[in-house]
Amino acid sequence: MDWRPSRRPVSRTTAGLFGLVITAVILPLVVPLFRFDGGLQEGDVASSTFSAAHEASFESATLTEAARNEAAQSVPEQALPVDTALRDQSIEKATRYLDLVRAIVVRTDLSAQLKQEAISRLSSPQPFTNRERAIFQSFDAAALQSLSRKVTTGLSDIMGSPLKTEQIDAAIREHVATAPQPVATAEEGEALAAMLRVFAVETFRIDVMATEQKRAEARQQVAPVFRTFAARQVIVTEGQEISAQDIEALKATGVIDDGVDLFAAAGGAIIALVAGILAGCYVYLFQPFPSPASRRMALVAVSFGAVLVSARVALPLVTPDSDHRYLAFALPVATAAVIASCFGDLSFAVLIACLGGLMAAFIGGTAPQIAGTSYVGSLQSLELGMTYTAAGLAGAAAVHRASRLSRFAVAALAVTAATGAVMCVFWLVSSQRANIDLAWIALAAGLHGLGAAVLSVGVFVVLAMVFGITTRLQLMELAQAEHPLLRRLQEEAPGTYHHSMLVGALAERAAIQVGADPLLVRVGAYYHDIGKLVMPQYYVENMLDGAPSPHEQMEPAESARIIRAHVTNGLELGKKYRLPGLVRDFIPQHHGTRLVTYFYRRAASSGEPLVVADYRYEGPRPQAREAAIVMLADSCEAVARARQDEGAPSLDQMVDAVFAERLAEGQLDQCDITLRDLQAVAASFKATLRAVYHPRVAYPSPTPEEIATLARGETPVAP
Repeated sequence: MDWRPSRRPVSRTTAGLFGLVITAVILPLVVPLFRFDGGLQEGDVASSTFSAAHEASFESATLTEAARNEAAQSVPEQALPVDTALRDQSIEKATRYLDLVRAIVVRTDLSAQLKQEAISRLSSPQPFTNRERAIFQSFDAAALQSLSRKVTTGLSDIMGSPLKTEQIDAAIREHVATAPQPVATAEEGEALAAMLRVFAVETFRIDVMATEQKRAEARQQVAPVFRTFAARQVIVTEGQEISAQDIEALKATGVIDDGVDLFAAAGGAIIALVAGILAGCYVYLFQPFPSPASRRMALVAVSFGAVLVSARVALPLVTPDSDHRYLAFALPVATAAVIASCFGDLSFAVLIACLGGLMAAFIGGTAPQIAGTSYVGSLQSLELGMTYTAAGLAGAAAVHRASRLSRFAVAALAVTAATGAVMCVFWLVSSQRANIDLAWIALAAGLHGLGAAVLSVGVFVVLAMVFGITTRLQLMELAQAEHPLLRRLQEEAPGTYHHSMLVGALAERAAIQVGADPLLVRVGAYYHDIGKLVMPQYYVENMLDGAPSPHEQMEPAESARIIRAHVTNGLELGKKYRLPGLVRDFIPQHHGTRLVTYFYRRAASSGEPLVVADYRYEGPRPQAREAAIVMLADSCEAVARARQDEGAPSLDQMVDAVFAERLAEGQLDQCDITLRDLQAVAASFKATLRAVYHPRVAYPSPTPEEIATLARGETPVAP
């Protein structure tokens, strides 16, 4: 059985990019580069004046290479011998064209206009102008024969030597001016030039080997360029942009020592590559992010990178910890795992906790500023890695699927407890433990837990808005009945409000059955009809029993326009009340591109011509399973409300009919809902609707004793 999820919000490309980002984040942090003063790079602006540390005379590879490149570029491209077959082919085409022109010209049954039209229909490599065709038509057979000979001579001359496309026009002008058979008239010269222009083609073919050989010879003839600097000679002045030549001189004169331990660099690169491959493969195989996944992955990657960068900056400042202050353990490395748990599955947060803890410990041990002296004792690196990992695991478990901010307080306690527990274990096995260390351990653990919780809340609330990610906290807030829009809906359109509540309950239960997001479905259902707030009296659920419908006095097209307007009105209200885009999507998608069926059929029955577009919603169709479930729930509840007296069998048939109709209309073609999902959703709808619209028991009439008791103002039934 395939153990991977059937739906893939994370594509191979996205997973590969995520892995590359993780590798790119880790690589510069774990590869130990020993640089001077932060490392001067080409293009930097010198912060101070740099002078030669010692006298040096050296070959400038930069200047030498530049001179050799210039010499090589000055060598023109070498040509292969002309392909005579190509020349002969062009001559044959030109001769055949003029033969066809001559055959048209000599015809006596055609007028001048028809001859010119016939000539224009002849095919040629390039088009002739109207004037050029008129000149051909004006020639007699002898003139065309003479022109054919001159064209043959011209093509042989022009295409007899290597010629590039941009050189053809100049060659034609030169040939016409100096042809051995001069033209008799200006028209003949113009016709000859036109024929040569159309049928002459490029004959130049580059001889790659000869060209490269010539250029290599030119490069070899350039002597090396040497530069000499005296001790304390200024190389770069303050504020000057540093060039490649300056970097070269700074290295040669001893100002920059950029030695790199290749073995250490290779080890760090392998670590970064393995971490990136592991992360990329994991997100593709296990699909830990719901759709849309790209923004969530970007936020997790940014948070992961920020945590590692912070560790790279802070660890050199607090290690080695010879005074047992344990400040390195106060760094909130668990933040990365907590954030991953907020926006993805717990399993992926576990991976981030392990990677973050191990990478932070590795970074602390290979930072260039403190290489070889980062940790004191053989167990400190292991202690740091295990503590960071345990803290991340505890924090991720505490906030998974958090729907209230109080869960982050729980996460702070969990991170503090995990951090303190691991540190206490290592304190117990340490040979240099002291009681005062426990106070520092408690302080470091508390700072770690508090920092991770505060930073995670900030990312969860603030950065989620920046990245346009809808969080569960936002959805829970929108699900509250006190929300201004729901309050307005309850007061101004009570029928629509109760319909939306019932659709939410109906869709939420079905979403649970198929593994969709039940909270998102419920919130989307609550707000899918908010556009009806603009004109609530025009919608049947808000009309009082017995009151005349305003649509009775309206044309069907006008009624359909008002009904359709609740979608655009809903989108405007959603933007006004700042509903997340994920929730606003339910407003147009719950109708898809369906017709306003009642008024469409009413208009069609009148026999008058109608425009179908006037009765069709603009869509789009549902793009996700959640939107599809709300569409189906909305339709089934509306039809069930109209047929509530028909009993349970009728409800089952109604649900099946609605599902079949939506499938036939293609409304579910653009979302990832499967037929198996639809079966589960239909079964859930039937059970819920039967529970809501089941037949009531008819109560018997009051007994005479009850009536008499009520008349006396007494309790009908004694307690």
